[in-house]
Amino acid sequence: MRKSTLMTPLVVIMGILGCSIVFSTTGQAQEKITPNQVYQVTEDILNQLDRMHDANLTKADFSSARLEIPQRLPRHVIQQAFAVRDKIQTLKRINSMEREEIPAPPVREVQPADVINVVRKILEELVSFDQAYGLSPFKPSAKLPSDKTPTDVYINLLKAERMIVQLGIPDTVPNEVFNKASLIAQELEFIRIAQGKTEPIDPPSASIGKKPADAYSLAYYALKGLHGLAKKPEFKIPGGVIVPKRLKKDVRPNDVQQLLLYCLAELSSMKVAVKAKDKLIMLPPAAGQTPSTVFDKLGLINRQIQSMQW
Repeated sequence: MRKSTLMTPLVVIMGILGCSIVFSTTGQAQEKITPNQVYQVTEDILNQLDRMHDANLTKADFSSARLEIPQRLPRHVIQQAFAVRDKIQTLKRINSMEREEIPAPPVREVQPADVINVVRKILEELVSFDQAYGLSPFKPSAKLPSDKTPTDVYINLLKAERMIVQLGIPDTVPNEVFNKASLIAQELEFIRIAQGKTEPIDPPSASIGKKPADAYSLAYYALKGLHGLAKKPEFKIPGGVIVPKRLKKDVRPNDVQQLLLYCLAELSSMKVAVKAKDKLIMLPPAAGQTPSTVFDKLGLINRQIQSMQW
């Protein structure tokens, strides 16, 4: 009978430890990241880029930046954050610094906690330039706001992208746009397979002489196609697909890329809706692409979307 009395303290201790673990895990699960916290990090990103511009004897100019955007959700913001990281890798290359591979986004409905992980990585990578630019160690100083939305975060990331480009790297080029279009085609195929559509889609005939405005038209048409698709119950996503106002002139490759980032965001959510589990296979940088090859890839994308509309 003494055995049971000896066991009692152990049971009590294990019970206390078990409770502690449960409480600790529950506390972590209840911790909720808000857009305000994400915005605070992006303010420090802009502060660090200001320091880099000061050291570079340059000044950021947003006069040509398109900062009027529709309401954005975390799934859109994370795509823009990945685009900023892409630009940072180019800046690293011209500064003879080691580049990093950008991971695929999570296969789930994106939350602010997912976004803050990426923007913290952006800040970490930008701070790694301190030595190259002869800067003193960076000290975070941004205050926590109380009224920010994912759209505000997105605008800050658009500014960050412009500031990185203006440090002396090329602006968005067809190679980058082609890569994004290829990722869209990949996501669409995942969704088609999840819906039991396995018939191959024939690509359009190769085109020549296309311009960014031509690619923009097809990218816009693809986003409108996703807007229509999201009205079907099986493709319904939180917030639906919001189509921005269409540009009528002065279309640049970056304008095409913005539409493709929107498409990627919507498709990441549609993939969750149809219960597709496949993770994006991130592609190496493309080479030798032109507005015509981007146009052709977008032609294929529109055919993929059309195949799911009936």
